[in-house]
Amino acid sequence: MSKPNGAGAEASGLNGARAEASGQTDTAAETSGLLRFPDVVPDLDLVQRAVGIRADRTEHGRWVAAARELADTLPRLLRPRAVYRIDAVRTIEPAQLVLASGTTFHGDIAGILSDACYVASAVVTIGPALERLARRWIRGGEAVRGSLADAFASEAVEAAADRLQAHVRAWAQARGLDITPRYSPGYCGLDLHQQMPLFAGLPTERIRVRLQPSCLMLPLKSISCLIGIGPADRVHPDVVPCQLCDHPDCMQRRAEFRRQK
Repeated sequence: MSKPNGAGAEASGLNGARAEASGQTDTAAETSGLLRFPDVVPDLDLVQRAVGIRADRTEHGRWVAAARELADTLPRLLRPRAVYRIDAVRTIEPAQLVLASGTTFHGDIAGILSDACYVASAVVTIGPALERLARRWIRGGEAVRGSLADAFASEAVEAAADRLQAHVRAWAQARGLDITPRYSPGYCGLDLHQQMPLFAGLPTERIRVRLQPSCLMLPLKSISCLIGIGPADRVHPDVVPCQLCDHPDCMQRRAEFRRQK
């Protein structure tokens, strides 16, 4: 397996993102950088579905029209960008991951990352403007418009995270590797407090994201994640982490529960 070539290997415009060198001096990172995604547009169908609007129902016609109008105007409020770094894995055990940088994560995460030889850590955001607008509309009595704006923001940050994931996957595939799904603190097996080591290794001030004492992020429409990178025949980017979870009553389950034998 060839070794990565450092931050200079990152091409501007990769997967529609503009990459910049991070300016970090930590040579433990295989590569790191800041990404801007100038044309992130969330799926309008997903936005409408999130607030219960159905285009096939006549009585929802006015809100379908409102959603389309907002889809034309709200993107100008988005500032989608990310910081990331990719480190070699030093050791991985059932309940602990240690990166070459010394950053250590604790949690039952080996099911997703066990075959990783590198791990990308990242924080993605769309900025605060849209969530502020959504709150202002809701407080001002425009509940549906505010809910649409909030759903638009949620889908936009997911779309930006997908772009970050595609960027990491291109880095991996250029080296004959592939990636796992992104895995975030707060998911089953990775406590929310694992935000702290993740943030400690990234210059999140460059995208104006900060971690609160509660380990929630500001702006709220931000995503932090780990992405494993390993042999293409052993990691699977389309696996849903919930498939490996043994908590049958989780309200956020995204895959059918299969009892472990």
